[in-house]
Amino acid sequence: MMGGLAYMTGPPGRPLRAGTSVNDIMGGMFAVIGILAALQERHRTGRGQVIKSGLFENNMLLVAQHMTQFAVTGKAAAPMPERISAWAVYDVFETKDNEQVFLGVVSDSQWATFCEEYKLEALKADPRLQSNRDRVAERGWMIPELRRLLLEFTRAEIIATAERLGLPYAPISRPEDLFEDPHLNHPGAMVEVTLADGRKAPVPALPLEWGGERFGLRLDIPKAGEHGVAIAREIGYSEPEIEAMIGAGILQPG
Repeated sequence: MMGGLAYMTGPPGRPLRAGTSVNDIMGGMFAVIGILAALQERHRTGRGQVIKSGLFENNMLLVAQHMTQFAVTGKAAAPMPERISAWAVYDVFETKDNEQVFLGVVSDSQWATFCEEYKLEALKADPRLQSNRDRVAERGWMIPELRRLLLEFTRAEIIATAERLGLPYAPISRPEDLFEDPHLNHPGAMVEVTLADGRKAPVPALPLEWGGERFGLRLDIPKAGEHGVAIAREIGYSEPEIEAMIGAGILQPG
């Protein structure tokens, strides 16, 4: 809210939290980047570093592009739902089966192909729509026309057509849909963890490859206190001290 991200995410007058914990995740990422850089510096100089990664500062990096836009142009950036698109068709559309699909038509050749496929001869010939810049200027009436057209087709039909034509597209997926996503079900894309009630569940793996391979599961989700004794030993507690903490109920044995 303080850093402008909520303002840029929601429609005017309705700042919204981003749909995932972007600040927390990226704060951790930047901490790791800083640690790796500090290790390289230590290898070179023999000196360590104190690393800090702040959530507000992380947020500001995300919003820096909008700050820079204002600095360069003197014009405030509009929230994302109200921004003027760089492409004439780059939108989410409702479908016949009450689903949603994202579809992009971002070049003049794609526009011609799109119009030919859907028999939109009048739109293809319209002098107001001959270039992407022209079509961006005419979005006010053009996009509602396309919305009415695409409502005649199911999401699967639109996706199949876009795939065949080479148009940018994506189904609007809910998190629960992703368990069946073919890309996520590619070997190595998910790892199986054990939930608190003993059930197994797949979750996305780290989005990295090392030598052409994805990172697998290093440790399962720990039970409460499971690694307490090992951590106490690692940070230097003696065995009598650990036994005392187990006796006091501070640590669990194991």
